[in-house]
Amino acid sequence: PQTILNLRNVSRAAAPHRYPILLQGPTSAGKTSLVEWMAASTGHRFVRINNHAHTDVQEYLGGFVTDEEGRLAFQEGPLVKALRNGDWLVLDELNLAPSEVLEMLNRLLDDNRELFIADTQEIVKP
Repeated sequence: PQTILNLRNVSRAAAPHRYPILLQGPTSAGKTSLVEWMAASTGHRFVRINNHAHTDVQEYLGGFVTDEEGRLAFQEGPLVKALRNGDWLVLDELNLAPSEVLEMLNRLLDDNRELFIADTQEIVKP
């Protein structure tokens, strides 16, 4: 019964809007599994970024890599790809992320709803 109640509550929050949802609860309560199941059930790709004390902004946004011809090219990270593709994204253990990661996410999660990629000077909107 609790799982069904949680599913109803998350569905109600997610269905009418395209806004971020914060799920809080004890470890191993099933938050990530619930979102993964909902994404699969609605035909959305599920992307998960695990945070830790050493997570850096590049793990979210991407960075420059050498391409096949030896030139530097920007390779998009999972956050940028998820925004462009309309994927469902879980930022797991966000409370462990360093402040620079949270600052980068702030602009995306506030009323601006946009992500600035400093390396390319590009703004990405969901």
